[in-house]
Amino acid sequence: MPIVYAVDDEMNVRRIIRQTMESEGYEVETFATAEEALEAIETRKPDVVFCDITLPSMSGIEFIKTMNEKAYSFRVIVVSSITSPEEIIDAFRLGISDFITKPFTPQELRESIEHCLKSEESLQKRVREIGKLIDQKRFHRAALLAKKLFLDYPESGYPHFLMGLIEKKEHTKAAAKHFRAALAMDESLKEAESELKSLGEG
Repeated sequence: MPIVYAVDDEMNVRRIIRQTMESEGYEVETFATAEEALEAIETRKPDVVFCDITLPSMSGIEFIKTMNEKAYSFRVIVVSSITSPEEIIDAFRLGISDFITKPFTPQELRESIEHCLKSEESLQKRVREIGKLIDQKRFHRAALLAKKLFLDYPESGYPHFLMGLIEKKEHTKAAAKHFRAALAMDESLKEAESELKSLGEG
């Protein structure tokens, strides 16, 4: 069951997100501040986070930047009354998956999270396909698909991990760089850590 966090200082917004997501079968936790959410994330990672931009103390943008610095790999959907194109563009530059403008409907929430999770499902499917090509030693084809993955999922550590697997037989230093990059982007990619150790780099 996917885990959803909602971060918003408006109780009514948290309530709507909780009710809508729970009705879809998601497990939901809500927080009034970014600091509370970050504390919870340290012990339990969500699959998707809904967050506002205008939060007390730490802003939504600072919250997203902090999550990026910690290399968390879950999806972030901004739910905000902000309509400034510049601020919306800034949020997308930080790697958010979607931006929903308040007031919103439950259907908008459902469509946004469905798109996010389908995108993640598509990523995993493509990672498996490229992994099979590597196992079959079809490295040229695997490299072409991995490069496409970089373009489609620039925030993911998987393209670097796959390029490391492709490079490791002939170019161990390049492979190690890719594995380190994969870990820097997603610390949960333990496979990259294992590969680094196998290269004597861990």
